Amino acid sequence: MDENAPAPTAVSERISTSDIREANVAALCTLLRENGDMTRADLGRASGLTRPTVMAVVKRLLAQGWVTEPGEIRVPAGGGRPGSLLRFRAGARVLGAVRFRAGALETVLVDLTGTVVARSVAARPAEDAPWTALTEAVVRQLTELRAAHPEAGPLAALALGLPGSVDRVHGRWSRPRRDGWQDLPVGPRLSELLGVPVGVVNIVAAALIGSVTREPVPPASACLVYVGAGVGCATAVRGKLVDGATGSAGELGHCRLPGLTTVCRCGRVGCLETVTSAGHLRRQYSRLAGGDPGATLADIERHTGGGLPEVVDEAADRLALAASWLVNTINPAVVYLGGNPFTDASTLFVDRFAGALREYAYPPDADGLAVRAVNSEATLSGVVHVAGELLPPFLRPALRLAH
Repeated sequence: MDENAPAPTAVSERISTSDIREANVAALCTLLRENGDMTRADLGRASGLTRPTVMAVVKRLLAQGWVTEPGEIRVPAGGGRPGSLLRFRAGARVLGAVRFRAGALETVLVDLTGTVVARSVAARPAEDAPWTALTEAVVRQLTELRAAHPEAGPLAALALGLPGSVDRVHGRWSRPRRDGWQDLPVGPRLSELLGVPVGVVNIVAAALIGSVTREPVPPASACLVYVGAGVGCATAVRGKLVDGATGSAGELGHCRLPGLTTVCRCGRVGCLETVTSAGHLRRQYSRLAGGDPGATLADIERHTGGGLPEVVDEAADRLALAASWLVNTINPAVVYLGGNPFTDASTLFVDRFAGALREYAYPPDADGLAVRAVNSEATLSGVVHVAGELLPPFLRPALRLAH
């Protein structure tokens, strides 16, 4: 060995010490967030850390403003020295989350416990506007929200839920059917404008993240099937989101079925979304019942005549057939359906889809498979979670699907 080379143990010890220090900070922050007010002695008992370690970590958290000491005293039940209570400051920072929603941008600010402190919905820039108009609109909406809620803490991180292909690592966005809208640096641009880390995520993936993180025990592997203007899916395997080589994983709607003749918006014939999407079902509703072209799936299900039940059944059956290939390939513990306002409150379609999926999937994979409907709020929850994964390590959620 070269005698001038640095001793490997020195580097190892420095890394180990740093890791342990951050783990201790994370442990005490988590205890305060989950349990409410605690004394230093409470934290020591609950964490198993020594008193000097607890004192050092608490001093750091107080100095950085993550924790306050409101002056309240707790007297131990068995006697002994009383201790002052420590309180996690949920409003010390806020997270921003933005998602596309029916021609609008919905923006929320949430505190560090995930509680919404402000929300607004504003029109999206025109379709022919440059992509920078989107980033400007996001900044404007955030600025207006923060001005209306001056009590909210500083912005710590932001995430956007976007349609199309997303390169989450580099914060880039592509819309395949928009000329010139490929590989747009939306994340870096917003990070530069706002001075905080910014994450981008596909809206279908966001719906999956929001669904998984709501579970008491998150499934090891899960899929979500999304029916909106297009039909998509998202998959997480062993706690990690599957992106694919270009960020386009999940284009379920562009898998082709034999016997279909309708030309898809992608220019091909036979795509699944031509017979299962919101647009297809709304057109059938309008044709057969003279219904509202903006109807939801629940609205369509309420009309039991004119062949509509058969249309709903057929679409659910075809979607389940395609999803069964996903189940056979991934072997998820749960398949979610929803994440879009169009499918909110649906019952007939969901039931038909669940039954057909279990029928078509390979029996060992179908046995015990859970199929659950989720509402559109799961998508926003997922975007919030992605923003949370960008926080400092001691504040990040324990389950990290996106980063």
